[in-house]
This record gives sequence, C-alpha cells and structure tokens, in this order.
Amino acid sequence: MNTFSRLIITLILVIFVVGLAALNSNILALTIPLMVYLFAAIALRPEGVAVEVTRTFTPDRASQDTPVTVQVKLLNVGSAVSELTVQDILPQGATVLDGESSTVIFLAKNAALDLTYTITAPRGEYANYETSMCAGDALGLFEQSFTHKSSRSLVIHPRYPKLDRIKIRPPQTRGFAGPIAARQGGSGINFWSVREYQANDPKRQINWRLSARAERELYTNVFEQERVADVGLILDARVNANVLTTSESLFEHSVRATAALAENFLNDGNRVSLLVYGAGLARVFPGYGRIQHNRILRELSRAEPSINYALESLNHLPTGQFPAKSQIVIISPLLPEDITMLRRMRAHGYAVIVVSPDPISYEATRFGDTTSLAYRLASAERRLMLRQMRQCGVQLVNWQVHQPLEHTIREMLAAQPLTMHYGLQS
Repeated sequence: MNTFSRLIITLILVIFVVGLAALNSNILALTIPLMVYLFAAIALRPEGVAVEVTRTFTPDRASQDTPVTVQVKLLNVGSAVSELTVQDILPQGATVLDGESSTVIFLAKNAALDLTYTITAPRGEYANYETSMCAGDALGLFEQSFTHKSSRSLVIHPRYPKLDRIKIRPPQTRGFAGPIAARQGGSGINFWSVREYQANDPKRQINWRLSARAERELYTNVFEQERVADVGLILDARVNANVLTTSESLFEHSVRATAALAENFLNDGNRVSLLVYGAGLARVFPGYGRIQHNRILRELSRAEPSINYALESLNHLPTGQFPAKSQIVIISPLLPEDITMLRRMRAHGYAVIVVSPDPISYEATRFGDTTSLAYRLASAERRLMLRQMRQCGVQLVNWQVHQPLEHTIREMLAAQPLTMHYGLQS
C-alpha cells in the first residue's frame, strides 16, 4: 500500500462520513466510483511475487578504465506482475557507458528479463550487489518492494605502467636459474674465476692462455651462476604518510607503482610476496608466476589508506616474515621516523630499495605553490632525510609522480652503484 492508496481510502471515508452527517444520498453515491477503483486495485494487487536474479560480469577482473559488461537476468518464478520496476544498484563510483541499469516492465509468470549495460569503475573489489525491485498493480495503488543481494565479485585492478627489467643483487639467492648474479661459480655467462681442470669439464671452458704458461696443468674458466631471488614488496598504507587532494590521493600512485614492480620481478622468475602496512598487515605469501601476480593485484585492489595507532611508524614491520638476506622493496612517501627501521633492516642483512612518491612536490604541484618559503623548507628537510637513508645503504628512488615511473627508476638506480648499497663487492 502506497501513499496514493491511503489517499483514496481517506477520501472514501471522508465522503461517507459527510454523506451520513448530511443524510444526503447524492454525496454517498460519490464513493461508488472510488470504491470500484479501490476494489479493482485490490483484485489486481501483486501476490506471490518471486523473482530469481542472476548476475554476470564480462570480464570479472579488469583494470581501471576498462569497460565491464554487466548482465542481470531476472526470472519470474511466481505469479504474473502487472508492473515491475527494476533498478540495479551500481557500485560506488561506477559510471554507465552504455545500456540501461533500470526498467519498468510487465513480467508474466515464468518470463525472463535481461538487463545488459557497460560500466567503468575505480580500483576496488566489489561484492554484495543489490537489485531493487518494486511490484505494483496496473492502477498504481498497491506495491511490494524487495531487494535481491548477490555476492558475485568484481575486481578492478589498478592501472600501472610497464617497467624495464630492474637489476637487483640481494646477498642471497634461490637455487633456480634466473637473471641475478649469485656470487658463486657454476654455469653462467659472466667470468668468475679460474681453477684446475677436472674430469668431465667442458673443453670449451679451458683457459688455453693460462694453461700454456703451465708445465702440465690445465685450467678451466669458471662462470658466475645466475639465479632468482626472494623479493618482498611492502606497500605503505598509513594515513599519516598519505597526501589527499580534491581529486585523488598520493596513495593511488603508490598502488600503481607496487603493481608495476610486482609484475617486473615476477616476469624475471623471482619469488615475490606482498605486505600492505596500514590498518593491519595484509599479506600475500611468496609465490611465482601469473597466479601470484593475480593474487597481488587482488590485494592491491582492496588496499586503502587507514589508521592504526599501533602501526603509525615502520618500527613494527614484521621483517622476520621475509627470508633472510632477501631483497626488500618499500613503496612509501616516507616519514622522518622511518629511518630507524630502514637502518635496522640493513643491519639484518636485507637489501633494501625504497620507491618514494614525493609528497612535497605532489602537494605543491596540485596547489600551485612551488615558490613559497614553506615549500623550500619542506623540500630541504626531505632532501636531508633521503641523504641519511642513502648513507645507511638504502637504494632510493625519489619519484615525482608527474614523471614516468620507468624513467625515474632507471635513471636513479643507475646513479647508485650496487656496491655502495649492499656493502658487498660486485
């Protein structure tokens, strides 16, 4: 029963009372057409409405700005509905590119209805969708509203740039062939050392020049083995390290950089893990290949900056969860108090790379304030902090997010020799 039906009933009662009070049959007769209208609506009111809803996404995993086709199929398994209003509730932030997400239709018993439309949505994992339906009679007096919830999942991955291969050289590698020099003799392409010839050594590896100077000995060239490594990605999701503007946040750039780095290291065959450090410690355990890449992208899709007063600094990073002497890559705008933890990680033998979206230039560029005294002081303070991090052996990429990430990483890592950062002779 809606507002219009209540108005009709109220009007009938008022006319009936006035007619009785005036003892006027003509006034009472005015209620006849209204009562006929009301009883007809009662006879046609929706009863036993039962609609099954099936939802599909094509594709069900996509990157930002990629069109996703949503198909909602409704099957009436109850009685016929004279007027069915259907409204599919869109995910927050989604935009309809084509098609209609709502309609009004007569739906006969066992009849089906298809709603198909195309959307784009921001990064995120969307579930628990709602389809709002309202069944009413043809006269518009009675209606029955209900909502169908479905748990079909739609994952929108972050859009990220492609990176050229990043050269890393952690102190310890794994026992599988890969692109990283392992500081051990074996099969490879780079010269490592020379030793005396042993049985079954390939003759093509004999060092004939050195052997010619010896009386009877033969010497063999030994090459440096190339292997894969453990790489741990740490995404900083702390609110106090993030910068918000009217249109976006610095955290979105951190997410894109993390996705790009994950793909880069996985394509090289490395074993990669992810830790999102924010409200909690969201973890993707180490793995290889395409499946691991999808796991990481799914976790990045749901990552949001959040507050946890117990995790306000990086001092609580669970570094023990990463293999000893592995490669750690931290994606963070950085805070001055984070230096202590980075020094501790280096002391524990980890090779550390920090990709740091520059919050000072980001905020100044967004608000057009690049010449003020406050900006110059903040920039000087950040340069001092970055210098201290480099001095403790951290390989640092100071990324101004309006510049391409690939160009910044290649340029800055090339200017920082590996020997300075890992404390080892390459």
